[in-house]
Amino acid sequence: MLRSKIPTLSITLFCLLSGCAVIDRHGHEVSPDQLKPIQVGVTTKQQVGNLLGSPSAVSTFNNATWFYMSKTTSRRAFFDPIVLKSNITRIGFNDKDIVTSVDSLTEADSRVISHVSRQTPTSGQEFNVVEQIFGNFGKFNGKDPDASRGGP
Repeated sequence: MLRSKIPTLSITLFCLLSGCAVIDRHGHEVSPDQLKPIQVGVTTKQQVGNLLGSPSAVSTFNNATWFYMSKTTSRRAFFDPIVLKSNITRIGFNDKDIVTSVDSLTEADSRVISHVSRQTPTSGQEFNVVEQIFGNFGKFNGKDPDASRGGP
């Protein structure tokens, strides 16, 4: 009797587990209402910080651009997550810390970046598998070299 129910129970369990969707929200989502008080040429960096909080990221080479990033994804069981919504609010500042630009970037503005797969050659010897496995035999005598020098 139990053997006849095992396929039914396993199919039911699989359907229940695969149907569970998890919604994840990451980052700092900025609404259009929060951006209304920010005026180009008037609002300062300090005021932007007070209105929106600290940014998710700052431009790499200077502090002239702030980024507020958010992403909402959906994940089902063991499948890869699907991006439901992605938004980046970019605020630029001049050298006097006055806002020069405010814009929002969505998933439609994203670009695929291809990675370079080549490797940088290095000098030295290339070891085969046997040399890697047996290469350390005889190099260690069991004594701690730092103990004789009074190290940690």
